[in-house]
Amino acid sequence: MPLAPLTVPAVPVPPAWAALLADWPADTPGTLLKGLRAARDTGLLADLDAAAKSADFRTSLADTLAGPSRCAAVTLPGPGLTLAVVSVLGDLLGRHDHPASATLGGPVSEVPTGGVDRYEQTWHTDSTPWARPNRWTILGLLREDPELQEPATSVLPWAFVDEDGADGGALPSVMRREEVSWRTRYPGLAPLHAPVRGEVPRWFRPALDAFLAGGTPGAAAGRELERRLAAVPQWYEAVVAPARVLVFDNHAALHRGPAIPRPSTRTLLRFKVGGLPETPLPHRPGDDHRLGRPGRAGREADAA
Repeated sequence: MPLAPLTVPAVPVPPAWAALLADWPADTPGTLLKGLRAARDTGLLADLDAAAKSADFRTSLADTLAGPSRCAAVTLPGPGLTLAVVSVLGDLLGRHDHPASATLGGPVSEVPTGGVDRYEQTWHTDSTPWARPNRWTILGLLREDPELQEPATSVLPWAFVDEDGADGGALPSVMRREEVSWRTRYPGLAPLHAPVRGEVPRWFRPALDAFLAGGTPGAAAGRELERRLAAVPQWYEAVVAPARVLVFDNHAALHRGPAIPRPSTRTLLRFKVGGLPETPLPHRPGDDHRLGRPGRAGREADAA
C-alpha cells in the first residue's frame, strides 16, 4: 500500500547571506561559472564561506545530505536569490570546473518541466554516460508556470529500493559486477561500461533496453530493480520554489520530476557538482582552472 511521501529536510541559509548575495556577479545560467570566478576573485566566496561556518551551515548541510533522505531543501530568505544560492552551494560542495563536453553537456543546464513521455518523470540518476556521474545535483527555480499546482520533485534513496524486495533484502550482488554499456546512443564517443550498482550507481531506463532484454543474471536482476522502482511505496518530495533550492546526492539516490503531461513554462536551473563528463587529458602546468575550494562533502566525493 503506497505511503505518503516524506518531506525533504529543510536547511535554512545563514542570515548573513541575504546581504552578501544582493550584488551577485551573475544574472543568467550561462554566466554562472563566470560569476563564481568573479566572486572568488573579489573575496565574496570567502566571506560567504566564513558566514556558513559561523552559522554551522556547512555542518548542517553535510549532516542532512548524509542522513536517510540523502537530500536537503535549502531555504532562502526570499525570492530573487536562486542563481546566487545555487552557485554558492555548488562551490561549497565540490568540483564544478571540468570542461563541458560538446556531446554530454556540462555542469550547468536549464531543465523544462513537463511534456509527454519525458524520462525525467521516471526514476533515474543524472549523467549516466559521464565518465564519472556528478555526486551532487542542485536544482533551483528559474521560471514559474502559474497553472501548475505544487509540482514536486521526488528523491528515492537507494536504501529504500533495497528494502523493498520480496525478501526485504538488497538486490542481487551481480548488479555490482555485470557491466552495462552507457554510451550506445553516443557512437562518436569512446565506449563506457559500468555496473548499474557499481561504485557510482547508474539508472537511466532509455539506455537499458538491450541490457534488460538479455538473459544474463545481471539482466534478470535489472528487471527486478525495474519492478521495485515501479512499486516503491515511499520516497521524499519537495517543491523547487522561488525561496527553496533542492540538493541531493546523485550517488546515493534516484530522482524524478513532477508528472506533468504537457509542456510548461516552468524551468529549473540544474548545477551538477563533483562529476566528470569525459576522462581528461594528462595534466599540464597552467591547466588548473579550479574555482574555489570544495567543502568536506565535496572532498569526500573526489576521493570516492
